Amino acid sequence: MIRFLLALLFVAAMTVPASAQSFGPKNYPDCVMLYVKKTASLDGGMLMRRACRCRFQDKTAPECKVYTPAALDCIIANVGPVERDEEVWGVERACRNKHPVQ
Repeated sequence: MIRFLLALLFVAAMTVPASAQSFGPKNYPDCVMLYVKKTASLDGGMLMRRACRCRFQDKTAPECKVYTPAALDCIIANVGPVERDEEVWGVERACRNKHPVQ
């Protein structure tokens, strides 16, 4: 009985550090592998690579200055399933307007 309780305590202690943030990408290659290859349009892939680059690599690039971290997360989360290029840029504009640079 004591072994069972110790095993149960061990399993419970191992699940505590897991959080939703620990399952997302932690660097640029992970972001590209997880998201860019799943985009449905060419412009979606390009915009997703830009968002991954701005989020994880070069945050000071001129093309990154118009995005906040929240806007980049919005783009990464919403661009993937969009099939038409025009709609991709609508998602980008909506994320930029929802999370503007102050």
